Amino acid sequence: MTSTAQKLDFAGAARRLTAAQVGLRERRRFRRLPVIIGGRMLDTLGREHDCRTADISPGDVRIQAPVLPDVGEKVVIYLDGIGRVSGNVARRGEDGAAIIFDFSAHKREKLAEQLTLTINKDLGVEEPAKPAPRQGGQFVTLLFETGETYEGEVLDFSLAGITIRSKRPPPLLGVWVRVGNIYGRVARLIENGFAIDFEPRGTAAASQD
Repeated sequence: MTSTAQKLDFAGAARRLTAAQVGLRERRRFRRLPVIIGGRMLDTLGREHDCRTADISPGDVRIQAPVLPDVGEKVVIYLDGIGRVSGNVARRGEDGAAIIFDFSAHKREKLAEQLTLTINKDLGVEEPAKPAPRQGGQFVTLLFETGETYEGEVLDFSLAGITIRSKRPPPLLGVWVRVGNIYGRVARLIENGFAIDFEPRGTAAASQD
């Protein structure tokens, strides 16, 4: 990875998504990323519980904890490196509790920027210590379930996945790949590259709201 690699920025995409309504239908337009962040959760009685995110977006989050809140309950969560977030429980199941954030579009934009920093670190893309002209593309390390490892150039990045350019032979469709610390599957092939859809390892995408 080059020392001048720039941040992968999806805050702009989040701003476009949050420009209109703030209702449930609008918030569902966000695609949650399988990012694990530790934290503490306060229930309606003010009791603290350890928790962690299973996946998160600027509009909602799915948390896992020894004690899960009930549907309709309002909770406050303090996430490491993110800070305070709050919302109402929309769904509760064996895979965790889905919480819809109750804050403004401005707050969601700020959260998107904070998630950008977290995602870049997980992908292995670090912000340079000093601003510098971009030289070449942004590169990430790819580890396939076949055991093959190499670097690929980032062509596009979004809440849903990442598109990679590579001179190597294309991987098989559906194969698992780890990009930094984030898992996904090869979803489609393009000219001189391929696209990866982010997906929690071992969890079907259908389990997401």
